[in-house]
Amino acid sequence: MFHNFETRFFENKLFNQVQKIKMLIISQKTYWLILVSGIFFFASACSQIRDFTKETTGPVSCADLVIEKAFNLHEEAKSGLALFFDERSDNQLYRAFYAASDSVHQSRKVKKCWDRRASHYYAMQNLEEMNSSLARVIRRNLPDDGSGEIIAVYHNQYDWLMPNLR
Repeated sequence: MFHNFETRFFENKLFNQVQKIKMLIISQKTYWLILVSGIFFFASACSQIRDFTKETTGPVSCADLVIEKAFNLHEEAKSGLALFFDERSDNQLYRAFYAASDSVHQSRKVKKCWDRRASHYYAMQNLEEMNSSLARVIRRNLPDDGSGEIIAVYHNQYDWLMPNLR
């Protein structure tokens, strides 16, 4: 009976020691996990990994944003003109024309930015030239339904706003 009690005592003691060691190991793993993730979180807040976040760490200038938006509108106008030649849909032609004129107006907003440089001025001039030549091509392909008639385009439907003696 004493032997059985002694065996149980040592088994219980050994079991408790193993549990403490497991708890210690788990808590050490948790500690290291928290420490490493905390360091990573702190490091990512202080500096950004450029390839991972696709963002720059410095402030973006007003003029850069304006020129980028104007260039995107120019690209939209070019793709609209290409879609017109593929589909022969006047709606695409009007959208391309409005995107080109919006691009010109957007590029002129560079003058209002406080951080503009000479490169922004030249980019504005280049965009105005590209859009004016694009607008010329678009204007040549606009339908001539009559003089003095203004066509409003809305989802491939034309409403005659000012008919000229139809």
